Amino acid sequence: PTLSLHPNSLLTQMAEDQKDDKPIFVEGDQDLFKFVMDYHRDRKVILPVTVSRDAVKRELKRFALEPTEEQIVQDGVYFPEVMGKVAKWRDANRTRKRKACQDFLGSCIAEAAYSKMSESAGKEFRVIRGDLPYSDKDFERFFGSGAGAMAESEALKDFGKSFGYSFTSSNRYGSSGQLCWSQTDFKPLGPS
Repeated sequence: PTLSLHPNSLLTQMAEDQKDDKPIFVEGDQDLFKFVMDYHRDRKVILPVTVSRDAVKRELKRFALEPTEEQIVQDGVYFPEVMGKVAKWRDANRTRKRKACQDFLGSCIAEAAYSKMSESAGKEFRVIRGDLPYSDKDFERFFGSGAGAMAESEALKDFGKSFGYSFTSSNRYGSSGQLCWSQTDFKPLGPS
């Protein structure tokens, strides 16, 4: 019944010429062939926004099908709505990346602080970029502006709480113009 709706189409002609139950092989664009079948079945094609209307029209014409403009319908995806979702996801992902950078960098600083704490004998000490195993270029590439607010680092908070230190971090502008972590100063909470 699907083919009988379009008696002049190439597929209908091929099916009528077929003398046995063997499969019919058709040469065409496999990504667009489903739209040819949709048109055969429904007398209409609904295209997603990612598919070219002109490409589908050319493919239909190859199979001797000539739908009207009204029979080829672009799917109703509303572009501003999609872009709004993309922007919302991108903002949330940037926040996740910034938090992940802060957590990782905070862990690296806390690791370096643990080593310096034993050398400081309970006095103030400072962890600087040079104490971490990253070049300035790698540091900015990996951490960039995502590593600015070290006061939010769970690893540093845990270090301070576990060993009785308060800490303050300083930032500076890197060569890329991004504000990056520069150093963290640790002070013992009790009398020194």
